[in-house]
Amino acid sequence: ALLCGKFHLSRRLVQEILEGLLRMRISLGAVSKNEERVSEALAAPVEEAKAFIQQQAVVHADETGHKEAGKAGWMWVAATAFVSVFIIRFSRAGAVAKELLGEGFKGRLVSDRWSAYEWIAAICRQLCWAHLERDFKKISERGGRSAEIGNAILVYVQEMWHLWHLFKSGKRTRSWFQRKMTHIRRGMERLLAQGKVCGHSKTERTCKRILKLKKALWTFVDEPGVEPTNNLAERILRSYVIWRKMSFGTQSERGRLFVERIMTVSATCKLQGRNVFEYVTEAVIAHLNGQVAPPLLPQDALDRLPKAA
Repeated sequence: ALLCGKFHLSRRLVQEILEGLLRMRISLGAVSKNEERVSEALAAPVEEAKAFIQQQAVVHADETGHKEAGKAGWMWVAATAFVSVFIIRFSRAGAVAKELLGEGFKGRLVSDRWSAYEWIAAICRQLCWAHLERDFKKISERGGRSAEIGNAILVYVQEMWHLWHLFKSGKRTRSWFQRKMTHIRRGMERLLAQGKVCGHSKTERTCKRILKLKKALWTFVDEPGVEPTNNLAERILRSYVIWRKMSFGTQSERGRLFVERIMTVSATCKLQGRNVFEYVTEAVIAHLNGQVAPPLLPQDALDRLPKAA
């Protein structure tokens, strides 16, 4: 199951490895059947992880395309410092984001500007500045007044990164960072307002959309634990993207559940510095003996994470 789900090997390659290295002959159907057994063993721990994510103070979220038997879907991920959860759904709408994060989500969400997250109040969000910086670079490349505004915003962005790194390195305090960010916030918002009426339709549209979420630009300045980028979720999602390229997606609900669960467990164990092979082995042994799977959420990790209000 780990060779297929974590290490991105096809079932035929798994056949070859098991026979070539371990002299173990196994059919393709048996490989698939064992994936199902592992998936069943991981079901309860993964559900606990989903419930855990929805109670956290800061959550990163992202999504990317998925295929199942030729049908378009999306792989969604929600991540914290110690736990990440994957779900595959055939929609990229807000209903899936609510399912993933919980309709009563009270934490702070770090994400891009995708509309599926708009049900969360802007003041409870942090937009990814890596995405925003790319938007501003596009504005700067359009010439005329658009270029002037884009270039001026990018100067502020570079100054912001410099201040953030000084704060993150421990060389400056948060109060110092907040004071230094005051003129940057005002300057950027002023330029975005100018961009709304600059005469270039694409720039005007982008600036209007960003200003609509103005409160979500600066959450990282004031709230501990909130990062200015969504690198955490994007980094965790990368493993799935590699798997997708090698496997060409899933073919059934059974395969979909296996991928969700093995990706959730694999990524969570990596975040916690745990051996995923040992964890999955213990979970399968417990399942075969009719026992409860070992906890995926170790208490020491839970104690270090703040809960949402």
